[in-house]
Amino acid sequence: MASLPDAVTTLLRAADANLLLRDAEGLVEVLTGCGWTPDVESGRFSTDGWDLLSSAWPPNVSVFFDGDDHPVRVAALAVAAAMKAEPHRWSFDSEGPDWSTWAVDDARWDEDEVDWLMWEAEDVMVSLFTAGETPAGPGTLPPHLHLAIGRADTPSEGLPRDDERARRVVREGSVVDRWYLAGERELLEDVIEALENDPDPRVRAAAESERWIRERAIDGPPPAE
Repeated sequence: MASLPDAVTTLLRAADANLLLRDAEGLVEVLTGCGWTPDVESGRFSTDGWDLLSSAWPPNVSVFFDGDDHPVRVAALAVAAAMKAEPHRWSFDSEGPDWSTWAVDDARWDEDEVDWLMWEAEDVMVSLFTAGETPAGPGTLPPHLHLAIGRADTPSEGLPRDDERARRVVREGSVVDRWYLAGERELLEDVIEALENDPDPRVRAAAESERWIRERAIDGPPPAE
């Protein structure tokens, strides 16, 4: 079985509500400490061909890897093996077949319905999914895996919009808090404008990039910093 990038295996070991998923500061501290490199866009990191999207409201992480069927399956099996190597910590479950026991070339990858594999600890939930080429709108998604890490106490519907919290983060939050706030999808216009005029260039760049994404511009790349 091929090894995973160090940043991925270290992240799995650091999946804790009081460390990784504590707050915005905890996310950046742990992720950069694990070897993930932050991007311009709010909450986005990368390492060795893997991408990570994180949010601070509520704190959660989603890791993505795509490519051809074989390397994606190898990577997904390696993630599952790393999780199963700690049975004293994680309780395992799956609503479908346990594909973590299959070989990379097993025919069931193409014949059976592949579902999420799930692990739960006292305060954290980890889910792992993989799929081959998948229709998506007018095109297709390449073979990919999705690893999700979230707090066990987060409601299934997520946390409600909180405009007062957003304004408080703009006024009193750290640079990291404001960088994460820029990526939230439902923000009042005055909050967005404040972030776009933030004294820190990282926050301004993230806010400008997120506005471009919100407006779904098609006539060029996101605005430069």
